[in-house]
Amino acid sequence: MVTGAGLFGLWRASAFSHVSELDQWEDEVAEDSALERRISDGVFVPINVGGNGAFQVAVRGVAAPGSLSERERAHLLVSSEPYLLVSDGALELGGLEAVGNYSGAEKVELSLDSGRYAAVVHLVDWQAEPGSQTEDGEPSVDALPDFVVEVFIPRDGLEFRTKVETFDRP
Repeated sequence: MVTGAGLFGLWRASAFSHVSELDQWEDEVAEDSALERRISDGVFVPINVGGNGAFQVAVRGVAAPGSLSERERAHLLVSSEPYLLVSDGALELGGLEAVGNYSGAEKVELSLDSGRYAAVVHLVDWQAEPGSQTEDGEPSVDALPDFVVEVFIPRDGLEFRTKVETFDRP
C-alpha cells in the first residue's frame, strides 16, 4: 500500500460512503480533531507512519492480542494500545487519501462480521531479519510486513486509544 498522506487506516466503509468531494474529506479526516472523533466512534483505526511511502500491512482476526508469529515477535518494535473498531460487515484499508469515494486512491476491501472489536497495531522491523531484502533493497518475497493489525473481540472494561498517533513516543 502507498500513502502520500503519511497515514494509513482501517475503517468502516459505510461511515465514509458519503465522502465524494474534497471538502467532505477534509471535514471528516483531514484535521486531527475530526479524525479523533471518528476514532472514538470506532469507525477508523489509524496506522500512523508519520511519513509518505509504501508499506505492507497484514490484518488478521485473532482470539487475543499478541498472537504474532515467532518471526514477527523477534522483530517487533512497538505495539499500540487497542483501538475500538465497530464493523457492519465491510471495512477498507488504505492511505488516508483513500477514505471515502472522491479520490480513487488505492484501498483494499475486507469483510468482518458485524460487531464490536478491538484492533492492536504492531510495527515490525522487517528489514532487520536476514534475507528480508533483495539485492536492490526491495522486500523479498517472504519478507515480514511493516505492520500487523490484530482484530479481536474485546474483553469487558477494555479501554480504547483515541489518538491519531498510533504509538506513544518514548
